[in-house]
Amino acid sequence: MADRTVWSRLEPRPRRDEMPDALRAPIRDPLWMLSRQWQVSEFQGEDAGSPVRVDVDIAEDRLTRVDLEGGGRGGEDGPAGPFDYDGGPLEAIVEREPVMTDDDVLTEPADQPGEGPTLRRRAEAGQQFRRTLAEAGYGEFAPADFDDDLVLDVPDQPLESSDRRYVELVGGRTLDGAKVARAIRSAVGNIDAVVAGEASSWSGVSAGALPVPTGESRTGAFDECVEEFYAWYVDLYDEPTVETGSAWDPTRLEYRFSVTTGAGNTETVFEAPEYKGGHLDWYAFSTPEDAESLGTPDEGGTPAEGALTEDGQLDVPDLTGLDTSQEVGIGDLANMPLNLSTINRSKTLLPTQISFPGMPANRWWELEDGTVDISQATDEGSSLARMLLVEFAAQYGNDWFRIDLDTPVGTLTRLTDLTITDSFGLTETAEPARDDDWNLYMHDLPDHDEPGLFVPPTLADSRTSEPVEKVVFARDETANLAFALERIVESPTGQALDRTEFQVPRLEIDRVSAAEEPDEEYVELANSGEDELVIDGHELHTESDGSLSEVHSFGQRTLDAGETIRVYTGVAPDADDVSAGKGASAWTDAEAVVVQDGDGSTVAKRLLARPSDALADYRLSTDVPDYWFPFTPEQGWNFKLERALLLDASTLGLDIDEIPRPLGEILRPEDELLPPGEDTYLIHDEEITRSGREVTRHYQHARWTDGASHLWSSRQSRVGDTQLSSGLRFDVLDERE
Repeated sequence: MADRTVWSRLEPRPRRDEMPDALRAPIRDPLWMLSRQWQVSEFQGEDAGSPVRVDVDIAEDRLTRVDLEGGGRGGEDGPAGPFDYDGGPLEAIVEREPVMTDDDVLTEPADQPGEGPTLRRRAEAGQQFRRTLAEAGYGEFAPADFDDDLVLDVPDQPLESSDRRYVELVGGRTLDGAKVARAIRSAVGNIDAVVAGEASSWSGVSAGALPVPTGESRTGAFDECVEEFYAWYVDLYDEPTVETGSAWDPTRLEYRFSVTTGAGNTETVFEAPEYKGGHLDWYAFSTPEDAESLGTPDEGGTPAEGALTEDGQLDVPDLTGLDTSQEVGIGDLANMPLNLSTINRSKTLLPTQISFPGMPANRWWELEDGTVDISQATDEGSSLARMLLVEFAAQYGNDWFRIDLDTPVGTLTRLTDLTITDSFGLTETAEPARDDDWNLYMHDLPDHDEPGLFVPPTLADSRTSEPVEKVVFARDETANLAFALERIVESPTGQALDRTEFQVPRLEIDRVSAAEEPDEEYVELANSGEDELVIDGHELHTESDGSLSEVHSFGQRTLDAGETIRVYTGVAPDADDVSAGKGASAWTDAEAVVVQDGDGSTVAKRLLARPSDALADYRLSTDVPDYWFPFTPEQGWNFKLERALLLDASTLGLDIDEIPRPLGEILRPEDELLPPGEDTYLIHDEEITRSGREVTRHYQHARWTDGASHLWSSRQSRVGDTQLSSGLRFDVLDERE
């Protein structure tokens, strides 16, 4: 029979639940105290050494590759894919969006004025180009000295009052920096390579397309100014490229990306599948076992002679005592050749005993801190976490030592060997204290046996602007719909525009007064918005039996914000009103009033026909604010919500192009951000919870460890805090007064 040894730890437990008396350990007899000390071996020393030295071997795998896995990844055949990490904060690389190069402004003209960079950025870039020419001694020029095609255009879209004043001030009077940059790029075929240092001179130059002032000639100083301005333009913001793609996934309202450290046998893939934006830290990453390699980083320079050890690793000297500031950021890895993804180093460290506030004294009979009462930790119930904390503090608090090991930012630091020397001179190699079920403050590295900690190159702090765009996603249980409320958008001049206060100009049929006499019959048309509304070429019609009959055609006419005009069927009694000049009544027998624009699209409609003896007025639908956009369940079993158009009381009867649409970027994702094969905006149903979701867009600025300035556009997604009711109802009866 096999010999089995079983032992159990015996711990006395009082019959009472209270602990103060046991922890107080009152003393009434000094002799008893001495005998008690002898009983608990206070007069005997333990034959156990304390750690006095730790020799640690570490391997540092630097960050090598980044893969932005946003919703627009076009599969294996798409242009975006993993790329080499070249330094800089990871937040800027992951969150960055097009700003100065938005809407392909450098490759093709904008379809409408105001597309691409905002008007203010265009104007400031134009001033920068003129300033560059003046500082280089080429000459001082006014915007009128350049071709008319390079002047800033006025956007044909609604503007808030302050934006309107800015547009009236700079429109047609300043240089458009985006147009200047596009002219440079089209004139110099390899300007991007020259600015990036990949080419030393221009090639494929079309001198006639360069933005040379009228009457001036191209000189060497002008060419230098062109290079300097173009480099300033493309480097002003951190922006993604076609090769890098975007990490934003509009179907999940979050960022999704992965990075790798090391290469080859030392490669480790870290995924961040649910990054909400804001602050990025090591705990945002996980290490999946089935992750695919992100490829091998491009070959860099070669190490200096004698810099490699016999096993091919970088020979790094002992950095003990090195100034800490030299290890902030990438530290010594910043000068590491790019083709070396891992370095090994050895360090000798001094272990120190761990202490914490309220820690029990090391000796049983030592007087404790009177302000600490561990017994009170158990008065509020038998919380498992509280019990573990008390047990650790009372029994094992003085059993722990720590060693301080600096880990360079942007690396995965792995412990390959740890040898402990105690006060008796004995050495022992410590094995990793890991468990297959859970680990604390470490990553489970599927490709390595050594424990490690990944310290991503992230920011400690940054300056964040107020939101320039804010969208609240919430559910309306009454209407059985999800809505996206576009509360704030970035205006054409780059300012935050509050859509809850700004009303988009819209022509409304405010009142219809039918009469037998045409001179007494009129229709009131109103501009309900906060900007002027151009109604050039608009036509006023009656509708009967599905056919339209023209009553009046407007020539050149503009309605100011909040302005109302009356259109009389006959002759207007006031010169400020409009006369249609008809000899008979138009509205007594009409079914509806219709206003169409010059292209024949219906921009306003109001029904007139109703039974004279009806007890109530029938409405097909109630009205919803124009910045509310519905998301309806997609047909099938995909459990996704599809962005739709809202047909409410104010949009019924209008052409589909006249129905309000989102003005911001969050609800209008670029085609490149949509999943392959999708042409509509879909959101996974589970992303919009009962409490909703809030997505904001900001601008951030930060300085990196090398002193470089980084400015980028970013988004943040957080849980909402409210439900809502749109008031949307169909088939409504309103009792007549």
